[in-house]
Amino acid sequence: MISGVFVDLKKMDENDIELVRQWRNSREVSVHMISKSIISEEQQIRWFKSVKDSASQLYFVIQSKTGDKLGVVNFNKIDSVNGTAEPGLYIGVTSERNSLYGMEAYYLLLKYGFVELKLQKVYGTALASNPTALKMNRSFGYTIEEIIKDGQIVDGVAIDFVKLFLLKEEFYASPMMKFFARSPK
Repeated sequence: MISGVFVDLKKMDENDIELVRQWRNSREVSVHMISKSIISEEQQIRWFKSVKDSASQLYFVIQSKTGDKLGVVNFNKIDSVNGTAEPGLYIGVTSERNSLYGMEAYYLLLKYGFVELKLQKVYGTALASNPTALKMNRSFGYTIEEIIKDGQIVDGVAIDFVKLFLLKEEFYASPMMKFFARSPK
């Protein structure tokens, strides 16, 4: 368990996967995902079996201090040789999307990656149509590396992507690092 002021990150287990599947399949979450396919129960079970003991993937459920499950943060493509990984975040509880819960959960994930996993760089791809994610990433110190015009066709519509990266030292100098580092523990 990784503890913050407002949330805790609990390693995902079998008891979480159906709720996580429901969140991921919801329109409110999937609209911001690159892959928008609906996930069946069987697919979710297979997926969880493939990631639960993986050295290259790590999934946490975001929990409030009262134990309410709120969303997911994760690392994919963990490369311990090169010190890189691809982080992710989504809040499944609609009413909590604009709260500090997601920001603190992402801060805790990144800090865990840079301190415990010894990462030097994290990177990701966001939909250009998701200004909230882009703004959040920038507040953590991310740099835009590339904008990919018409990167994918979804339902007949061309989608643009933004590729971003964050170096360890830029994270430690970011406004969000400074904000959460001052928060009482």
